[in-house]
Amino acid sequence: MSFNRLSIEQVLYGLAILLALTLRLLNLGAIPLADSEAVLALQAFDVSQGEKVAIDPQPGFAALTGLTFALLGSSEFTARLWPALAGGLLVIVPYFLRRQLGRGAAIILAFGLAFDPGLVAVSRQADGPMLSVGFSLLVLGLAIAGYPILAGVAAGLALLSGPALLPGLLGLALAWGASLLFSDTEEGDQLFPAVWDEKALRNGLLAMLGTLVLVGTLFLRAPQGLGGWIAGLPSYLSGWAQPSGVPALRLVSALVVYQPLAVIFGLIGAIQGWLRGKRLVKVASLWLVFALILSILYPARQVHDLIWALIPLWILAALTLAGLFADSGENSMISLGHATILFIFMTLVWVNIAGLGQSEPGSPGYLTRLAVVGGVIALGAVTSGLIGLGWSWKTAQDGAVWGMCAILGIYTLAGMWWASQVRDPGRVDLWQPFPSSADTRLIIETVTDLSAWNIGDTQALDVTLAVDSPALHWSLRTFPSLSVIPEGEQLISMGSPAIVITRQDVEEPGLAAEYRGQDFVFRTYPGWFGALPPNILRWVAFRLAPLQEEQVIVWARADLFPGGSSLSEESPPAFDIPGLDEP
Repeated sequence: MSFNRLSIEQVLYGLAILLALTLRLLNLGAIPLADSEAVLALQAFDVSQGEKVAIDPQPGFAALTGLTFALLGSSEFTARLWPALAGGLLVIVPYFLRRQLGRGAAIILAFGLAFDPGLVAVSRQADGPMLSVGFSLLVLGLAIAGYPILAGVAAGLALLSGPALLPGLLGLALAWGASLLFSDTEEGDQLFPAVWDEKALRNGLLAMLGTLVLVGTLFLRAPQGLGGWIAGLPSYLSGWAQPSGVPALRLVSALVVYQPLAVIFGLIGAIQGWLRGKRLVKVASLWLVFALILSILYPARQVHDLIWALIPLWILAALTLAGLFADSGENSMISLGHATILFIFMTLVWVNIAGLGQSEPGSPGYLTRLAVVGGVIALGAVTSGLIGLGWSWKTAQDGAVWGMCAILGIYTLAGMWWASQVRDPGRVDLWQPFPSSADTRLIIETVTDLSAWNIGDTQALDVTLAVDSPALHWSLRTFPSLSVIPEGEQLISMGSPAIVITRQDVEEPGLAAEYRGQDFVFRTYPGWFGALPPNILRWVAFRLAPLQEEQVIVWARADLFPGGSSLSEESPPAFDIPGLDEP
């Protein structure tokens, strides 16, 4: 029996890891890099080319991604590969915490981390936050499992992942210290007993130091990389004086909208755990509180700062769900029928909520849908009450839990898919980096087509980029004749390049006279100032919200088009054909 249970458990963990990696790697390069991603990707690209570069306080990303570029080539996929792998491997950590969590809760936690919309979305961004979370939790799991060298390597990579590590470690340290006020030391020692002897600790520290030196110096090619790692603390502290403009309530709203399943059962578990005096629940709930406080109060906040709060939130939810599933009553078929009825009711509620988002407030259709929503909710409550009176309240509770898990689980999967795969025009997801790239691919296709038409080589034209856009710079990185100049510099001094890219509002008389231009949207921002878009229901149902746009003009020299002289066209040499002029 033990062997069979272990085999099933291993299969489930393997399935969770496979799903997590699939969701993070699927179409990973389909979306152009945003500016915040492109800054780091350009550093990694310079590293792969052996050029000297000023390293951002995330040398781990530059080193690992630069090595990947050198081996596999530079692309959006390879730029996001390491965060995706770190996010996927995060799912294995619950396996190492089975004793502390319980086998059922650990499996639920693994699948929760695999499908969480925020974790999946951040794993698909070329940035350091997921490296911080993934490698930090791997340290904990590998240390408990008794792998000191691997834990040391993970610790070194976590330290090199950038400023995002600091609030995570600070929140966990504050939570652990605060929990000591409510529990004795012996209980804490039993929760995470010491598993390393002096030799293991020494090996772990040596592995960490070796990783810091090797990766921090970009594999011994750039000693200044260690300086970038040390600059992580000043970089984080500077964020306390540089507001990002993201409202604090947007973070809370994102947590509620994208993770309702984890929020509901996590809060239930936190309350029950404190009432019953469970130390693990106290540590997890305090970790959640401190992680939320640090992310909300941080002036340079971004929505992706919430990933540190998602870990303890899912721990609490997994513990609660495991207890509820293990304590199911005898009338399982009645509970299943109850869950099915509630699932149908909640589906009707969702359809009408989506309709409310498309209706005009105060209109007859709006009021009708609102009445239907209220009536269906009331009918669900009455149904649960009747089942509780007719059979037992435990039977009604089981049906309600199963029904909520089904409908909220599907909602979570849909939110994950929207946040990671769908980028239709007008759709806005709070977990995506802002500003976002818009028509970047179309701009590059236009430039390459012009080059192919005139010269026969897609990257032979000389291009001048006069826009401070790391995303455009990244997309044009392989053009050998690319010139990047600061915005506002006079273009007349740059000669007559074949292609010039400027902002739409730049006035250059020479461009209008000698070039033909086409405008493109290259950058988008949220078009509202509050926590959520003005039509909340429409956004929740369809992710449609107003956007602000910034445009550029791609100027192509007139002789690139029919009617002008082609760059590849040369006058043929004059020569005589014998006998042509003879009578």
